[in-house]
Amino acid sequence: MIYSIYLNKNVKVFILTIYILTGQIGAGKSEAQKIFEDLNYSCFCADTIVRDLYKEENIIKNMKKIIPESIQDKKINIDVLRELSFNNSKIMKQIEDYIQPKVFKEFKKILETYNNRVILIVPIIKNLNIFKEYKMIYVHSKEKIRRKRIESRYNYNEIMINNIINYQKTIDIYKKDSNFVIENNSTLQDLEKKILLIIK
Repeated sequence: MIYSIYLNKNVKVFILTIYILTGQIGAGKSEAQKIFEDLNYSCFCADTIVRDLYKEENIIKNMKKIIPESIQDKKINIDVLRELSFNNSKIMKQIEDYIQPKVFKEFKKILETYNNRVILIVPIIKNLNIFKEYKMIYVHSKEKIRRKRIESRYNYNEIMINNIINYQKTIDIYKKDSNFVIENNSTLQDLEKKILLIIK
């Protein structure tokens, strides 16, 4: 959402900006987030919110009922949960139905506090259109490059990587509807230039 506030037709006082930053795993959302933070944007990542939620006792208790295999040493093992979900569409739906509304609720709280120069970083999910009132930035990379990034960042085997990429392909309908698409197949400097073109 972008608002321009004017004292008169010639003098712009300030601009309020809220962007949704999304893209498939390995596309470069984390790198883009760092660039936005250097540009004094307040960035809030869905993955970070989820990790914090998974530490709450009531969440652990409920997840034990929904997906008991994910609980190890009285904690939610995120790696186990991720592997289970990307190998089983039923488990994936159970997680999405339970945790996504809680993440959206946290985002709502954030936007009640921060209303200017805000970036919400959200992975490709089925319910991403809940943010349709805001400007969406879609970070895209070639699959070959994304695979290399995933391999270097996570300790996933090839089957797991294939499952993640294939799942996101089936639900990713957002690139064509995004306000901005960043092709991130080169350097960090190139990524920064493209971001600056969007927010200038």
